[in-house]
Formats: sequence, structure tokens, C-alpha cells
Amino acid sequence: MARRLTIVAFAPLFILGFAAAARAQSGAAPTEPAEAQPAEAQPAEAPAATEAPAAAGPLGSLVIPPHFGLAARARWITLPNWFLGMFTKANRALSSYGVGLEGFRRKRDAENPNRFWEISLGLGYQNMSPPDGNWLGKGHDASIDTDWVQFKNFGFWTFDLSFIQRQYFNDIFGIHYGAGLGLAIVQGDILRTSSAGCTDQNLGTCRPNVCTGGVCTEAELQASANSNQQDTPATPHRFRESSVPGAIPILNLMFGVDFRVPQAPGLEFRIDAGFFDALFLGGGVAYVFP
Repeated sequence: MARRLTIVAFAPLFILGFAAAARAQSGAAPTEPAEAQPAEAQPAEAPAATEAPAAAGPLGSLVIPPHFGLAARARWITLPNWFLGMFTKANRALSSYGVGLEGFRRKRDAENPNRFWEISLGLGYQNMSPPDGNWLGKGHDASIDTDWVQFKNFGFWTFDLSFIQRQYFNDIFGIHYGAGLGLAIVQGDILRTSSAGCTDQNLGTCRPNVCTGGVCTEAELQASANSNQQDTPATPHRFRESSVPGAIPILNLMFGVDFRVPQAPGLEFRIDAGFFDALFLGGGVAYVFP
């Protein structure tokens, strides 16, 4: 295109040159032909300009793909006396453990590159067996309703789905918080034996009358279970609690801090606390796939 434009531009000059030469030949003697001059080199055609890449728009206009990851967690589980005291007059505090695995899908926030939204699916086990001891519900008569309760291999197999927001403040430190729901499959047994001579003042020391010492032995309680008598404070008979459901809902509430390792992309450490059908404090490690 550039060559054609050059020829068109110089065409009038060529025509004028030929006309002038014709007039000179008609009125003057012929002269020696001028030494041929080398043709002026045509400028090389400029290479077509490549289109500059479009400038990146604001972060909100970019499509940011989600990432997936795996995490492992370990927690200290507790139901303290003050918490159980909201429902009971006598209880034994729970101090136990929980473990679990999580798979999650994480997406960066479109407006804040340091904020992430996460959907997490968890599978875990939570030991829910407090020590043996007396239990009495609020509004019940201590003299007839106090039971020596044993939790045998009692625990939850849990499945939960949680929605979590993670906010990082730099390449290392951030926080997270979220909530979720789930289902706990209950395993194990709860065994009850009526305690005798109990009052509101001695709920921590009264025992079933088959116990000869300050602590009931398994042999003594097993002997009462083998009898055919009805369980009463006067005639204790250990029995399995039949009203324990096979499954219960899980309520998950959490808050915690996150730590990343810049030298190991994708590796994260967590410390969190909250409620997972029991109060918990724990930690975990996660890996986010690139």
C-alpha cells in the first residue's frame, strides 16, 4: 500500500519532467546524455505495528478462577461445668479431643485481592466421653433422680459444610471466621445407675449403694446390671440409656488466625476456636493447590 501511495505521489513530478525534456529537445541542440544516476533507494516498508496488549482493567473486571485445597485439623474439645450448669444441677465436665479432614473450594474476592471466600466440607471424629459421675437435670429431685452415669466409647462421627471468609493483611498473617451445619452419627453407650442418699448439697459425693468405696468399680456396677430388679435409689440396676438418638445436628461456629509461608506457596497453618456441638480450641495445616 505504501509503495502505491509513493508512485501516485510522484506521478505529477514524472509528467512535468517529461514535458520539460520535450520542450528542451525542440529548442536546443542535443547534448550528451547525462550519466545515469543510481535510482534513489526506496525506503523500506515499515513493519506493521503490532497491536499493544490491552491494559489490564480493574481487579473487579477480571475472572479469577477458584482454587481447591485439603486440610487436617486437631482440636481440644470441652464442655465445662459452667456450660453444662445451664441445663443440669450435677454433671461431669468433658475434656477430650477431635480430629478431622477437610476439602475446600476457595475463591478470591473480586474487589479485595487479600480476601477469600471458602466452602469447606469436613469429615471428623469427636470423643464425647466425660468421666463417670453423678448427673442431675435442673428441676429434678436429687433424692430420686440423681444417676451415676458412664459414657462408654461415646463419640460423634461428623460431617459438616461450612462457609468461611479469610482476610489476609500481608503475605504471612490473616484471620478467618465462619459458620456451618452438619450431622453427627452417634456411637457408643450411656449407662445409668441410680445413686442413693443424694441431696442438692452432696451431689458430688453420693453414690449408688452397691459401691463400697468412694469410687464405683466396674465389677460392682456390672453386678447390679445382672440383677433383675428395677433401678431405684434403694435397688440400683445399671441400664443402657435407650433415648440416645442415632444422629444429631451439628452447629459449627469458628474464629481464628492464619499463617502462610512465603517460601512454601500453598502451605498454611491455622489456629481457631469456636463451637462444634462443644467448645473447642485447635489448629490445623492446609495446602492450597495452584
